[in-house]
Amino acid sequence: MPSPTNSQDDALLMNLNFEFVRRLVDQPPAWAEKTLLKWDDAFPQEQKDFLSLHYWIESGSVNVHRVVGTNHWDYQGMTWLSVLMSGKRMKNNLQDLMDDPRYYLQSVIRQPSIYYNTVDGLNFYIGADGNHRTCLAKFFLGEQEKSQLHNVTINHYQVDTAFFRCYQQLKLIVQTMALKVDLNPEISSVGREDTAGWKMDRYQTHLIWKDFQSGRVLKLKHADAEQKLLDLY
Repeated sequence: MPSPTNSQDDALLMNLNFEFVRRLVDQPPAWAEKTLLKWDDAFPQEQKDFLSLHYWIESGSVNVHRVVGTNHWDYQGMTWLSVLMSGKRMKNNLQDLMDDPRYYLQSVIRQPSIYYNTVDGLNFYIGADGNHRTCLAKFFLGEQEKSQLHNVTINHYQVDTAFFRCYQQLKLIVQTMALKVDLNPEISSVGREDTAGWKMDRYQTHLIWKDFQSGRVLKLKHADAEQKLLDLY
């Protein structure tokens, strides 16, 4: 772990004032040294045009032990134990935990909300807010032999990874064969379902194949793109 800065030293000293932290430092759970993964690695920028579905729920439940990373670059690569020990605003959140542990045990109103992102419904990443509280929830609920954190906001993204791989293969062939072709994905919304507190948006992707030699412009669905691959091999 990198040497702490002065501000991290100060935070560490303050956080170690809590017996809860000292206890976990002395006897950390096995997962405490796992590092927080990057959300951008789970849902890379280049896959965003291949989004097929986005399900959002305002008030759901998450198994905090399946939270594996974060969207916040400050905490990516840190271990859960190091976030507990030196998180920027951990002291205030620790005091809130000591004052009212029910916050983590019951379905209370969370202001601000805690946000989670997922692409597979199994591995969750902290979104717009909730890094310190998620860290505390993992340690605290672990001690309580519990797993679920309720009343949190969840964004579940589904990506058409097969179509994305097909696009990558086509792009490579265009480059390798030096074809005078411009190939780009185009995504459009095709529908929404929603009621109060949730929504589900569906999307469709096409590949726009512009052949500068013939002047033809093709709009390829996934099946069309697979056939184009076969034709070029």
